[in-house]
Amino acid sequence: MLLFKIVLAPVLIGLVSLAGRKWGPGIAGWLLGLPLNAGPILVFLVLEQGRGFASTAAVGSLLGIIPWSAFTLIYALSCPRLRWWQSMLVGWAGYSLVALLVLQIHLLVGWAYALVAVTLATILLLFPRPAQSGAAAPRRKYELWLRMIIAAGMVVTLTGVARALGPTRSGFLSAFPAYTTILAVFNHQQSAAAAVKVLRGVTMGLYTAATFFLVLSTALMRTSAVLSFTLAIVAAGVVQTGSLVFVRRSS
Repeated sequence: MLLFKIVLAPVLIGLVSLAGRKWGPGIAGWLLGLPLNAGPILVFLVLEQGRGFASTAAVGSLLGIIPWSAFTLIYALSCPRLRWWQSMLVGWAGYSLVALLVLQIHLLVGWAYALVAVTLATILLLFPRPAQSGAAAPRRKYELWLRMIIAAGMVVTLTGVARALGPTRSGFLSAFPAYTTILAVFNHQQSAAAAVKVLRGVTMGLYTAATFFLVLSTALMRTSAVLSFTLAIVAAGVVQTGSLVFVRRSS
């Protein structure tokens, strides 16, 4: 499992980074709406802890989207005026505060999904418009490799801590914006406008993750793990395809 995490995290963040270079930061952010971190973690929770544990963890991941989206908004509002590390710390502080509040909420999966959908819609309405980009800073020679190494370290650390937290908190922590932070910071070093575009794309894409967790949590209590993940992936794919229209329009 450790080897899988060490390999998977760099590969995923590398592919998303390359997509951002080809199609722009908005598309890279939109791709992060896929459950690239939580999805594999939930697979291992099913294998190690059973379907009931993983179903509860999926509800935690679903509610974890609320502080995740709060991070994207706070970083986007901060980055035109603050440096990358200041924006990151402010964003993480906002994430932590919202997470502490959301952890007190206990809802059935359907109501949790409704709450997340309303939260994402509200945050998108509050999102700042990116300023016109000036000349972007030159990319560092080893930037892509640095992103991949940081991604592996963050995912291994977070999943290691999550083991002792129980199903809800484990699922919740799997939605920590690790990849989002990496992509926001490296794009912020290019320009604040690029960071805002990435973060707006992430927020639009989070409807995909929410749908994945909704279907997975519901299906795991009724059918096999293989069929549950298949249904969740198909549902998420439909939502992700539909959201691409709005991402392109925004770009």
